[in-house]
Amino acid sequence: MKRFSSLLLITILLGLAVVNFGYAEATRTVTDSLDRQVSLSGNPERVVTTIPSTTEIALDLGLDERLVGVSDLTKYLSYVPKLQAKADKTEKVGKFKLSMEKIAALNPDLIIVDGVAQKDVVSKLEDLDTTVYAVGGKDIDEVSEAILELGYLTGTKDRAQEIVGQMAYKKFQLRGAVRELEEKKTTLYTLSERMYTVGENTLVGQVLELAGLDNVFSDLSGYKPVSTEKIIQRNPELIIATEISGLSVESLKNEVGLKGVKAIKEENILLLSRDEDSMINQRGTKIVDGAINLFERVYDKEVNL
Repeated sequence: MKRFSSLLLITILLGLAVVNFGYAEATRTVTDSLDRQVSLSGNPERVVTTIPSTTEIALDLGLDERLVGVSDLTKYLSYVPKLQAKADKTEKVGKFKLSMEKIAALNPDLIIVDGVAQKDVVSKLEDLDTTVYAVGGKDIDEVSEAILELGYLTGTKDRAQEIVGQMAYKKFQLRGAVRELEEKKTTLYTLSERMYTVGENTLVGQVLELAGLDNVFSDLSGYKPVSTEKIIQRNPELIIATEISGLSVESLKNEVGLKGVKAIKEENILLLSRDEDSMINQRGTKIVDGAINLFERVYDKEVNL
């Protein structure tokens, strides 16, 4: 299936889902984020997910009765307590390093991985003689398409269409709220004491844009550390950091050389909880909710849903 990148095409895909996904129910084939042809005959009965974001998708699709293995990192699903509770009860297959032995023992007929963070383990998982699907994305539309494809593969296409439809509606409403802003805040997002930040070609970078924030390091590619000198030069009005990064309002205020930065002088610093940061970092079903939360916290305005 060709990978689409616009909201319009996602909407068209939703409209055509019954036509596209309604045929050849015995054998279903899609193209995952790594451009691999992935085929299944019938509905998978034993599913393993290997990272919180893919666990979130599987559980939101209603696959909890078929989910036999998940990542140990279920704490990163705490922003959806109902799904986290289900994941906590499921057999664990490892943290960032997966246990191939545990996965093999579960005898899965479908393994859902993250195609960005776990690309290197796909071939090892294929050696277990099972079907492996890699979830995309570098943008929200790729995540939406992956949800639709997984709904097709697992026989949960109605729920997949519902999820993606909700995501598209929320995204549309958020964009409308952003258009009403008089001015966007110039923003530095950092996720570590070394001042790592994100470029616009990352998922988080695109979430910042969706939330109506002007990323001062949008010209970067990927995740990069930035120097104090560059931060001073870009002079952000807002600094967003995470509580688990080791950073705090006081540590940022006391950072040598940053006291002249507008965000520091005006104490315009937003610390995200682990839950809030997980929502905007994970390629799951709640990423638009994370962008809405960011918008509402920064601008003290509500998105009309």
